[in-house]
Amino acid sequence: MRAGVRAGEGGGAAAGISAQPAGASQAAVAAQAAVPAQVAYEVTSATGPQTMSGGAEALAGPAFTTSAGSAVGSASGVAAVTPGSVRGAPVLRPLDTGLAVLALPVPRVDPADPNAGFLAGLLAAAPAELLGALRAAPADTMETRLRRLRAHLELGDGAAALRELRAVETEPGQGWDEDWRVVWYRGLVALTNDDRETAALSFDAMYDAFPGEPAPKLALAVCAEVLGQLDNAAEYYRLVWATDHSYVSAAFGLARVRLAAGDRAGAVATLESVPESSIHYTAARIAAVRARLRQRPAHDALLEDLRSAAGQVERLADSGLDAERREQLTTEVLGCALDWVLSGSRGAEQQGRTLPSGARGPGSGGAAARPGLLGSALDERGLRLGLERSFRLLARLAQRGEERIELVERANRFRPRTWV
Repeated sequence: MRAGVRAGEGGGAAAGISAQPAGASQAAVAAQAAVPAQVAYEVTSATGPQTMSGGAEALAGPAFTTSAGSAVGSASGVAAVTPGSVRGAPVLRPLDTGLAVLALPVPRVDPADPNAGFLAGLLAAAPAELLGALRAAPADTMETRLRRLRAHLELGDGAAALRELRAVETEPGQGWDEDWRVVWYRGLVALTNDDRETAALSFDAMYDAFPGEPAPKLALAVCAEVLGQLDNAAEYYRLVWATDHSYVSAAFGLARVRLAAGDRAGAVATLESVPESSIHYTAARIAAVRARLRQRPAHDALLEDLRSAAGQVERLADSGLDAERREQLTTEVLGCALDWVLSGSRGAEQQGRTLPSGARGPGSGGAAARPGLLGSALDERGLRLGLERSFRLLARLAQRGEERIELVERANRFRPRTWV
């Protein structure tokens, strides 16, 4: 993979594809097949995140382990995690490359392909059904083969996808291996099968062929992230997001790598830059709340971040956020606040708020000087009452009996201690 991002990008496929660039790999030559420039441009640039199979969040929702409020995490448990890439950075779940592959843009079917009309009728088919339907295709064309390959990827069968790719590349007398679509899928299959070098070379080739297009940059960002090259990944994600706000996956990806690099404020700012017009606006704001607070040391000066997160939850609730997600976010904010109060409310004084006179220690006060948080007083008792209330609401909303029992037990654990 190239060490950096080229300056002065532009033009795109609509401006035409140049001759073989200096130092291009063999894959780069294959990517520059004789495809009409405008067709190539439409295929690559018209596949924004709204048409991604995996959705924007597949590439990025900042998925942490829970913080000191592990007791307030999801009742369904936490996935396996890996250590943060930078000392002191949050611990993130490893990127699921299978989902990331499916979230990358999908090339449009070549309208000149004999099976273009046939394939258009299969857009809504489930992958397993699609494999059966493709056997009835009028002809065995490249687009049919690639659709079969993608169905294997959607089923999580990387080995079958690789076999299909090899068959396409070696089809006698066709020269399909020189088509840019095949180069693109070569990268997807390689990434799925953890062949990172081939994936990087393939997406590099796509970048060489279409330097102004977002799709190759997004793919290179994923490759760089998988390889642990956080600076490269951040730059590619940033380029895509700065160029086209319809690629919301780039915003989630940029937030994720900024978190991995320890730049929590940058991650939050990126997530909050997702426009309200986006269908992923709510997901981005929820992720921003979590990026602010999860895995924050309780001794940090958290008051302003707690207020910002609480305000975001209130705005989401006002705009129609469902009750379950609202209460889940409430437990995260109040749980983090409780950790902070129990640790001594560090930072309250520096932020212009003093503990009330007579306060005798962690959790003993602060409500008189600090207004409430999501309807709960900002002291130990008030936060415990708020957490108990939210967990009982979540228990009423739970679909499964075991989950309901677990949530009620959590509510009981947070209930303030009394003498009766």
